[in-house]
Amino acid sequence: MEDEIEECIRKKIQWPLLPATVKKLLGDSPKEYERYIFEFSIKNQLRYRGSLVRTVRKDEKKYYETLIQNSIQRLMLYPYHLADMIVKGLRITPFIYYVEVVALLIELEKSYDTMPNFTAADCLRLLGIGRNEYLELVAKSRSLGRRGRSKAIRALLPRVPLNIPMQPWWRVELGYVLEDDVKPLSESERAVIDLLIDRGSQTAGTLDYHVVKNLYRRGLIYLDVPITAADKVSVPPLKGFVMNRIAGDYFETLLYKVFVSIDEHTSVADLATVLQVECELVKQAVSLYCRLGFANNMQPPPVAPQHHSWRDAVTTHNHQPYRQISPLTFDPSMDEDAIQMEPVILKQTPSTSKQSPEETSEVASNGGRRVAILFDSTLAAYLMMGNLSPDLKSHAVTLFEVGKLPDESLDSLLMELDKVVADPEIEGEARRYLAAAACLRIALRTLRPRLRPLDLLRCEALHALGAAARTRLLSTKYKLAVSTAPLCREARAGLAAGALPHVGPAPPEAHTPWMRLYLYHTAGYGPPTLLLTKGTQLRAVPRLLLGYSRVTVSWWGAEAALEAAGGAAGALAAAPALLAANTALRRGPVLLQAAGVRRPAPLRHLIFPPEADPSPESQAMWTRHAGLRRLLKQLRLTRSVGYVTLADIGVPDLGCARPPDTVQLVQTRKKKDICGMAKPISEVSLSSTESAEKYTEEYSKTLTRLQSPIESHFAVTPTIESKNSSPANGFTSAECGQLLCDELDNLALDDISKHTQSKESIACSDDLVPIHSSSTSIEDLKSDNKKHSKENSSKESIAMSDDLVAINSMSASSENLSKKCDKSASQSENQSVSQSINQLNDLLSPAEESISMFTQLSDKLTEMSAAEADSGVDTAHNASDDETCRPERWTILDLQFGIPLFDEALCEKTCKCIVDRIAKPELLEKVKEDNDFIRADILKFVSQCQYYPGEDMGIVKRGTLVPLPRKNLAFENGRISEWTGK
Repeated sequence: MEDEIEECIRKKIQWPLLPATVKKLLGDSPKEYERYIFEFSIKNQLRYRGSLVRTVRKDEKKYYETLIQNSIQRLMLYPYHLADMIVKGLRITPFIYYVEVVALLIELEKSYDTMPNFTAADCLRLLGIGRNEYLELVAKSRSLGRRGRSKAIRALLPRVPLNIPMQPWWRVELGYVLEDDVKPLSESERAVIDLLIDRGSQTAGTLDYHVVKNLYRRGLIYLDVPITAADKVSVPPLKGFVMNRIAGDYFETLLYKVFVSIDEHTSVADLATVLQVECELVKQAVSLYCRLGFANNMQPPPVAPQHHSWRDAVTTHNHQPYRQISPLTFDPSMDEDAIQMEPVILKQTPSTSKQSPEETSEVASNGGRRVAILFDSTLAAYLMMGNLSPDLKSHAVTLFEVGKLPDESLDSLLMELDKVVADPEIEGEARRYLAAAACLRIALRTLRPRLRPLDLLRCEALHALGAAARTRLLSTKYKLAVSTAPLCREARAGLAAGALPHVGPAPPEAHTPWMRLYLYHTAGYGPPTLLLTKGTQLRAVPRLLLGYSRVTVSWWGAEAALEAAGGAAGALAAAPALLAANTALRRGPVLLQAAGVRRPAPLRHLIFPPEADPSPESQAMWTRHAGLRRLLKQLRLTRSVGYVTLADIGVPDLGCARPPDTVQLVQTRKKKDICGMAKPISEVSLSSTESAEKYTEEYSKTLTRLQSPIESHFAVTPTIESKNSSPANGFTSAECGQLLCDELDNLALDDISKHTQSKESIACSDDLVPIHSSSTSIEDLKSDNKKHSKENSSKESIAMSDDLVAINSMSASSENLSKKCDKSASQSENQSVSQSINQLNDLLSPAEESISMFTQLSDKLTEMSAAEADSGVDTAHNASDDETCRPERWTILDLQFGIPLFDEALCEKTCKCIVDRIAKPELLEKVKEDNDFIRADILKFVSQCQYYPGEDMGIVKRGTLVPLPRKNLAFENGRISEWTGK
């Protein structure tokens, strides 16, 4: 609503010409529109002449007085673009303005952090009041009495502004001068006043520097920083910037947009075109940068003749490097407010740029098509928080506040990074800071010689530009984007890169638990995982996580951590993990993962493409691990760069030989449907060929309706009344396997009626989850041929024994069962039975079943799995080598695209691969195609995880927000299913 009204005010549309929809929003009230015009003009510091406020308020002086009062209350920047009216009309100079701002804060006893960033920087420049000085003033003001306190506070503040830096190309303007102001002036100072009165503004460099300085400190003149549409400016590493807070007003927002977009090869007019902002506003922003010393004009206006006094003039801002306060140097005895960053004015250190003229010309010629290295706020924070290098913090502040460090400033950054020395005694968080700095140095040293010019861009700053401006900026200046890894959730590097070929995470879902589930679903490997929706409450450790002493808890929106190779980050004991999960589930979804049986799972990182790491061990892992091969093929990792994180959770991952192409969630049955509504299929006789064929035909129709078990950890008993039903669970134990096989051969036939009664009681048990089908076991097909078989009766007697660990119900092969068929049966009957057995063998193979985490993979079990089925997953996986599945010690934990910033060796290999293989013109379009494919595939996967088959399921529409899970999901043994709560 307000946006439409403000847009009409910007376009200076008067009330009679307003669209009918806007008039309706205003309640058809012209007075309401006038109120909006006045408030908008004050808030945006509009000039009275030339704007709609002129039709609303007739008193121009009163308007500017209200504007100044409102700006002081909001702690806004001094409106330098209105200085001709405010200084000459109201006699309020920038110095007087900021005195009022600081006095207001002290009187209200507000924190120094209340002052916005640019306002605090300008206060520091003019008044010399930073954080420490402000705290001292607040302490002194508390000793003042209530009477006359406001006047006493102003007496504590400076009387005259500091000796600020001036440039000779700035313009000197005459202020509000009275006769009494001229009397104490010297002859030379009066001469300058007369010159300004007679001839107007003058270039500062043509006047005596000392005279200009004295007149400025007296408040008789003010300085204007002229910027034209053709000017180009450069932004060096920030010094003197105060990191407090962001106010969010119109001009501050524009300042940050210009910060991340500007460079020394782009004119002010071109920048205004890219940002789709009025050129006059961009001029004001660039002028303020030059005034505060945050930018340098590359082509300043000529000054002729220049006065000789400017040779000794203070023309640059000199600031001490930011104080290095970090966990490494923290003093607990220090006051909390005293340990904040505080710049202090000192001599400036000489420039550290080592760029040669040849390199400068090369960069200038290629300035329009650069390579963007995308990073997030975490990297800037790591460089700021460590006691790494004296001047490194100024570069870190630039990376965070400006959001950009161009190629022209990277020489000085590399010099500071070279001073960072690793210390083996440093541990914990500080080691991360050192690793991040070292990896950034290696990345720049490796990429820059071949991909120059190269800019560092912060993803969050790009998002602040807006979609349209970001697209214009990137398409105009850059040809390739490369991300660091891992990135925080706010980075959304794929969205920040826009339409550029991007070596990094493609979809926004890459920073959420959806990505991990997608990886596990694609690879068929991964640790036992639960994705729980908001509001879920865990009353016990979920059964698929039982036996694991370490569990990782990741809530939705948790930031990615730079993990070391030592162990899984964030692994908790089972009880604290349960408590942490329940607490986090009140606010959003939570991801639970098994992270170790007796200790936190060690991690291992593999670079892709596999050719980037020629070590035999890595090559063998990529060749042997079926899950890695699937990821390599499905995600097209040969044309991208990044790393895969593997974890040894203490239990071999049996994987899945044939991961399903799609996720098909199975609706849970109600308890009454499980116990009271299960209808058995009547048994038919197999005494003739006709009945056998009829039976087979009936089963072939039924098989199409069968669904796999919902929860694979439980023994699932068919709900039909069969005399020879066998267990359908997938639990095996090497310790008990041989004992069970011996007992199966020796057990006697039990009473059939007792067994039937026992089985019926078990079928209705609350602890069992039935298969949602009406299928019978394989033994039912041969019950009429061999009713007194010792083997079948033995299986019946121990089918659901509580004292034994069940083995795969299909562990007896169809060939062995065929040998035990009655030899007197006819050949046609045997063929029919064999055909039915083969069909059921494919159907009832333990595709949805789970192997206990305590199962030891003996040679006998491996041979049996190779002969019959894939470790309880699929019986037809041996069709090709690509589908071969074997138990793996290292399971897939995570995959990240981009340059790793936590391991120097990985970083160097990755960067070399980008230079040698990826960043080639013929591959850039293919990289874009791969990113588009991954985006679409993940969206399709998320849609499948949100709905049941048959529901009105559409592909989730891409937006700024990633969809939250609608159902509790579980991943185990290569498959994703809905978690039933046990």
